[in-house]
Amino acid sequence: MTRDESTAPGIAVPALETRATLIDGIVGWGRRLVPDRERAERLAADLLSATAATQDRGHGTPLTERTLRDVEAVCHRTARHLTLELRARAEPDVDVVGWPRVPPHVVQRRGGFISRVKRFDNGCGFLRVDGFDDITFAADYVLGAFAVLRGVDGLIVDLRRNGGGAISTLTLLAEFVLGTGIEQLCTVGYRDRPDRQWWTSGVLGRAHLPPDLRVAVLIGSGTYSSGEALAYHLHTRGRVRLFGQRTPGAADHVTPVRVTPSVVALIPEATPTDVVSGTNWEGAGVVPDVICPQDQTESVAIAWLADPG
Repeated sequence: MTRDESTAPGIAVPALETRATLIDGIVGWGRRLVPDRERAERLAADLLSATAATQDRGHGTPLTERTLRDVEAVCHRTARHLTLELRARAEPDVDVVGWPRVPPHVVQRRGGFISRVKRFDNGCGFLRVDGFDDITFAADYVLGAFAVLRGVDGLIVDLRRNGGGAISTLTLLAEFVLGTGIEQLCTVGYRDRPDRQWWTSGVLGRAHLPPDLRVAVLIGSGTYSSGEALAYHLHTRGRVRLFGQRTPGAADHVTPVRVTPSVVALIPEATPTDVVSGTNWEGAGVVPDVICPQDQTESVAIAWLADPG
């Protein structure tokens, strides 16, 4: 038996927990949380069509990792951020619990996701950020990186491994690069509660990049969620040039929900709208200005920074 045909190691999924019960759980929570009701119904229609198509092909068999990936693929027609994970059994959620708090020692161990800061001999700088921890705990690492990069002649921001995270750190990074002080980035719409807005705060004062300094942002298939958001918001304002490959296109804000006893789904609960473009990157992804292979992206960006034209 292959891994795809078995349940996840150490997790026993009872026979009565099937593809049908999984789809019912996703459909119910989608109709409850997805902000755009029409989009929620498209998600439901896709999933229920998949249910009908599999009635005669083992639809009642226990859940496996392969089942989850098949259902995920259907979800991605409408919601690219909707992912599924097998977990040890527990009671399904009745209310939204939200994301667990990341312990401060975890943030400290990974340095607030600041993975690389470098000054090149030509005066340019490099900043690799692999995610966004809450700024409450990540501030020392983020501000330390800004200090190292003070006075650079150009900057590369590497988001190719950035899987997203806290908006508080995203907005601080946006403020550092934009160099415009206080600015609204987007409006985030929910189904049954007031909209929220993302703003840069102006907290950096003058400790930001000059607004005319060249900045290259590296993106690719590993740039996801809020990582895509940072690249998108900087690009719509004409502030950066993007290098690499198209990103996956996961724009929704999601929240973890246990939709069946053994499956946790990330269900969309909010949709961001960039104030400049009037839309977002859902499904379409963030498209680079300069498409280049993964192993050449950094060198191509360095060459662009060095070109006075």
